[in-house]
Amino acid sequence: MEDIPKEDKETYEMICHADTVGVFQIESRVQQSMLPRLQPRSYYDFVGEVAIVRPGPIQGGMVHPYLKRREAFHRTKKPPAYYDAVIEKVLGRTLRSSRNR
Repeated sequence: MEDIPKEDKETYEMICHADTVGVFQIESRVQQSMLPRLQPRSYYDFVGEVAIVRPGPIQGGMVHPYLKRREAFHRTKKPPAYYDAVIEKVLGRTLRSSRNR
């Protein structure tokens, strides 16, 4: 693993195709079903992906709204409206990193 460059394009392509058997945190069927929809391209894309695929967000109905908002952002490049600057500071990092797609 230490020999793979941090943002290795081929590795991310494999991950986007859910070719992740044996890869900790993203090998379950639920994680594998999410990867092609999310199309992670950075470490912080994984942070959001692993965080959203948990019982709380799933049972709370947060997964599909998250995917829709993320897809809309990538389509329009229009930044979201944050309710507070503190929230933007905390959540902005994951959004900024996913812009590099």
